[in-house]
Amino acid sequence: MLRKSITFTLVLLLNAFSWHCDVFGSETGNRIDSLQKQMDKELTDTLRILTALRISDEYSKSDARKALEYAETAISWAEKTGNKRLLAIANNQAGLACFNLGLLEESAMHFSNYMGYAQAHNQIEGMSRVLINISAVRLQLRQFEKAEETLIEGLDIFLKKVSETNDSIARLALATIYNNLGIVSKEKGDLKMSVQYYNKGLAVAATIPSQNYIMANLYNNLGMAYSISGEYAKAFDALDKALKIRIISNDKQGIAASYRNLGLYSEKIGDDKLAKTHYYNAIAIAKETGSKTLLEGIYDNVFNLYKRLENADSALKYHILLKEQHELINTEETTKVLTGLELTMQFQEKEKLRKAEQKRKEQWYFFAGLLLVMVVTIIGLLYILSQARLRRLRLEQTNSELSNKNLQLTKLQLELELETKNKELATNVMYQIQKNEMVEGIVQKLLKHSPQFRKENQELIAGIIHDLEKTMEDSVWNEFEMRFQHVHNDFYNKLNELNPDLTTNERRLCAFLRLNMTTKEIASITGQSQRSIEVARTRLRKKLHLTNSEQGLIEYLSQV
Repeated sequence: MLRKSITFTLVLLLNAFSWHCDVFGSETGNRIDSLQKQMDKELTDTLRILTALRISDEYSKSDARKALEYAETAISWAEKTGNKRLLAIANNQAGLACFNLGLLEESAMHFSNYMGYAQAHNQIEGMSRVLINISAVRLQLRQFEKAEETLIEGLDIFLKKVSETNDSIARLALATIYNNLGIVSKEKGDLKMSVQYYNKGLAVAATIPSQNYIMANLYNNLGMAYSISGEYAKAFDALDKALKIRIISNDKQGIAASYRNLGLYSEKIGDDKLAKTHYYNAIAIAKETGSKTLLEGIYDNVFNLYKRLENADSALKYHILLKEQHELINTEETTKVLTGLELTMQFQEKEKLRKAEQKRKEQWYFFAGLLLVMVVTIIGLLYILSQARLRRLRLEQTNSELSNKNLQLTKLQLELELETKNKELATNVMYQIQKNEMVEGIVQKLLKHSPQFRKENQELIAGIIHDLEKTMEDSVWNEFEMRFQHVHNDFYNKLNELNPDLTTNERRLCAFLRLNMTTKEIASITGQSQRSIEVARTRLRKKLHLTNSEQGLIEYLSQV
């Protein structure tokens, strides 16, 4: 897309970033070659990107296509490294190159990319500068309403910036915004507002040292606005100041443009002779600059002047020159169109590749994210299962501990019950022993006093004594057997398994010993002498194979 021809002086804030010579080496006539060699040698990605941007900046002065090529190289490297700051700078540089090539839509896209970074990082100065650049693109596209919105947004930011810091760069940006707002107002037909903006820009520019370029542009645009509105004295004063500044700055293209504007001014005030002088000066200087577009405009002005004066020969001469210049420009324009189409196709192709790469990355990120979610889910499930298993093990351990405690309590309870029953059994045995002793006492008393009774009574007493002795032995044993079996129900079975040859009396002796009864107590309950019980115990140890063992008989039987 070619830039449309616009009859105003547009200021684009090209110096959006300041480069430091100490980073890139000394300025020499072979700067670009030196930088290209340096770029090939750079070890870090950051320095390679910065060097590519510096080369792009150098080419922007002479070869916009090369400038775009290196800016896009910097963009590609910055995207790979993920350095968002350098990516933003590279986009700004590419935007400037596209603007110079007439690729306005692509230029706006690159500037917008930088704007996104500046907004995300709250970079007020960067935001404002790129706003100026975006507004310049919209002015070239003659989108005046959108350009004005963008400039007003930048104006608010820079007014605040200047009031806070009075920074010279901020003041330059503010003067640029006023200049471009003046252009918007003039194009919309509001000359009064246009003049106000130009004067505000001049007031700001006057405070900036060594800024002749913006000052001359403001005076030039102000002079043209005054000329259109018919304020010729003010118009000449502004145009003359612009010319003098450009002469001091040796801005030849600006000088030629100023002479052309003074020629137009002279025609308006009716001084055709002075107009011719200004036009001839403009032609001479424009030829030095090689500006074909400026020459075409001046030839057109001179042709119209001679045509109005009805000077056919001169009019024809400049008409021929105008036609030749027009053909040259058309040739250049055609070349520019072809170049623009070529670059646009390249840009579109790169955009397709970039979008395809972006889509591939998004798909990779999606699958990587999905895999990560699956891994996290699996880990989460494993964690939940492990926790559940751990809780189950803890519960089983708790249940086991509770079961052990219950078993211990049950065992303790059984032991207590056994001890209680053993005590009851021992108590009963002692009771039986006492009863036997009492019966024995009665029998002894009867025997002692029996001789004193009559003979028939003695036989009766002897029978009673016999019955008492028999009853005493049977009742004691039966009572003992019943209670002992109730407490130690498996004792006799186990004892029989150990030695089935034991006699009834030996089994009874084992039962008494199981109750930990003494020889005296056993003798009392059985009616035998203690000596007989001792002998019986010795025979029992032999039968139970405890003769040569250190284990006692009572201890052995307590384990049965």
